[in-house]
Amino acid sequence: MHAEHTPSLPVRRQRSRPFRLTRFFSLASLIGIVAVTVCLFWTYRELTERHLVEHESRANSDLTRAFANAVWGHYRSFVLDSAGRPREALLADPALPLLRAEVMAKMSGLQIAKIKIYNLDGLTVFSTDEKQIGEDKSRNAGFRQARAGAVASQITFRETFDAFEGVLNNRNLIASYVPARASADAPIEGVFEVYSDVTELLQSQTRAQWQVAGIVLVLLATLYMFLLLVVRKADLTIARQEQERAAKEEQVRHQAYHDALTGLPNRAYFSERLGETIALAQRTNQTCALMFVDLDRFKIVNDSLGHQAGDQLLKAVSERIQACLRESDLLFRMGGDEFTIILPRVAAPEDVAFVARRVLEAVAVPVSVHEHELAVGATIGIAVYPEDGLNAEELLKNADAAMYSAKAAGRGTHAFYRAAMNQRALQRLGLEVALKKAFRDGEFALYYQPRIDAATRRVVALEALLRWISTSRGVVPPGEFMGVLEDTGMMRTVGEWVLRS
Repeated sequence: MHAEHTPSLPVRRQRSRPFRLTRFFSLASLIGIVAVTVCLFWTYRELTERHLVEHESRANSDLTRAFANAVWGHYRSFVLDSAGRPREALLADPALPLLRAEVMAKMSGLQIAKIKIYNLDGLTVFSTDEKQIGEDKSRNAGFRQARAGAVASQITFRETFDAFEGVLNNRNLIASYVPARASADAPIEGVFEVYSDVTELLQSQTRAQWQVAGIVLVLLATLYMFLLLVVRKADLTIARQEQERAAKEEQVRHQAYHDALTGLPNRAYFSERLGETIALAQRTNQTCALMFVDLDRFKIVNDSLGHQAGDQLLKAVSERIQACLRESDLLFRMGGDEFTIILPRVAAPEDVAFVARRVLEAVAVPVSVHEHELAVGATIGIAVYPEDGLNAEELLKNADAAMYSAKAAGRGTHAFYRAAMNQRALQRLGLEVALKKAFRDGEFALYYQPRIDAATRRVVALEALLRWISTSRGVVPPGEFMGVLEDTGMMRTVGEWVLRS
């Protein structure tokens, strides 16, 4: 049994992975949502911190001016005269406790954690934390900005902080450096450093930030789900349209390369595959063959019974021819009642003749169409590469010429393009006929050859050898007919006869 084989369409360029809008949208949107949320959270936090610092800086500046208006006149001499004084002298000055009491009274009830006063040299003249009195802060950037006339503020976190109300832990503070003047137009006479405790305010703002981020995230997620549904529907529509387009394209390609009646590859595809087969045979130094098949008496059937009957006949004949071929062989309908067969690998011309006889026998069997038993035959012309042509055009032309030569000789047969091949095919056909007749007539015989043990010189077995004693050919060597027995399928029958004998 030979499996049916339909040539595949020409190899197309491999398609890239199809674009999926849903996948792209999902990834891009998720990245966008995360990026927007992070940016919004960071921006909101930066803005709130900046506004908080600006607000506290203004508040501390106003507080300093109010304090300066109230007490600076009483203690400015203490600050102005503090230049070069050591820490012990500052602590022993009787103005220091009075200044401390004044500061504590003014700051009571406010969110002020610490106040420090510097003279213009950067010496810490006063601090609610007495341990810091006498420290040199002349290199501090905030002090320098305030001494130059600008208010400088920064936010800082302290794990422990000595405030005038005691030691505070884990606090967020805003330190503001504010220039001190006797009046708005007076020169700068000192610098105040005011620490505002904004821990609770920052915590409240952080909670508000997370709430805003959560609301934004929910809104973006809702928008994302809505758009995802829209995009998914669009993606499915695009995918369906792409499948329909691909199916139509495949259908058009199939119609372009296949015969609509028989489903076989057509003439357009034949030229391409024959060229490929010849190129492969040339590279591998092998032989290939082309068979041109033309149906006999088809025109009579078509004219007498109509085109519908002719079409059914062509379909039946194409199926029979296909069943006779090897899996690697390729069958094409060239148009009308003409077919071609490409045999890619041929060991010897006799193999092509064997296939041709099988096709002729299959086609010769009557076909039942519209209650009519239609008997058509076929004529086959054969051309072999490279002897009969080096390209597709030459090979097809010579196979066609061989077919017409066979028709002229009497139809219902096959012919090679070259006479020598015809002679070999005729000899092979004659040998097949002679073998079948020899088996029927009992011309086969068995010769028994002993097998002897070299050590004991005793016969240990007998080997049965098949011989053909022909009345016309004489004793025929096994090498001349054993291969024909295998090709024609007679080996099984002859083998059973050998075993019985």
